[in-house]
Amino acid sequence: MRKNYFLVTLPLLALPSCAPLQMSAQAGYAQVAIEGDFGYATGSTTPSVPQDVESGFGLGDDQGVPYGRVVADFGVPVIGVSGIFLQDDGTGTLQEDFGGISSGAPVRSDLELWNALTSLAFEIEIGPVSISPGLAADYIDLSLEVSDAVGAVVETVELSGPVPMGFLRAEVEIWKLAGVVEGGYSKVDIDDAEGSVLDLTGLIELRLNRVNAFVGYRIFDFDGDGVIDEDSFDADIKIAGFIIGGGFQF
Repeated sequence: MRKNYFLVTLPLLALPSCAPLQMSAQAGYAQVAIEGDFGYATGSTTPSVPQDVESGFGLGDDQGVPYGRVVADFGVPVIGVSGIFLQDDGTGTLQEDFGGISSGAPVRSDLELWNALTSLAFEIEIGPVSISPGLAADYIDLSLEVSDAVGAVVETVELSGPVPMGFLRAEVEIWKLAGVVEGGYSKVDIDDAEGSVLDLTGLIELRLNRVNAFVGYRIFDFDGDGVIDEDSFDADIKIAGFIIGGGFQF
């Protein structure tokens, strides 16, 4: 059975430029892993019971994934986009029922997650420190496919769509070193479903003329539960890990 759950959308606003455009484009490598619990049940009267993604689905190994980040600085408005893609698969033994697959069954699991944070912030400079509050849309496209050992029963749950959130970026630059922390948080309640999303990145950058190098850490945390289309879900998923890379400033 396949279910598609679409999250809240946020209209994007376009603002005029207030200063000459400055851009930074970065690409790198992220070493991340998924952890948490996921539950899914068919029928509105049947509550879903979350189970550990590692033991229940065989997921959670460290993954090397691509990471990208682009920031366009217009002086006061600053537009940023960053994101990662994670793909994981494995075998496990269900601790609870998962849709039409019974507890205790050996299963094969495949998970894919696209996560992209688009932000519109307003920079306030205080000497070497800048604070940029604003708004963001965190796009989530998560697909979890679980099948029994012989492939007779396959359950696919999908959560997709942009989530609106408050956003804040803080940056301090001394000599050629800069520390950047940026992220957003949202708590939504839609009909019979509710959830929260936290997307946070911290970077230390070495800026040399038009090139830069960085190391950092990214955390994406989704916690939601409820009933959609007469099926219930309960998910508490965190993806976190170190990132490293470099880029250009122009």
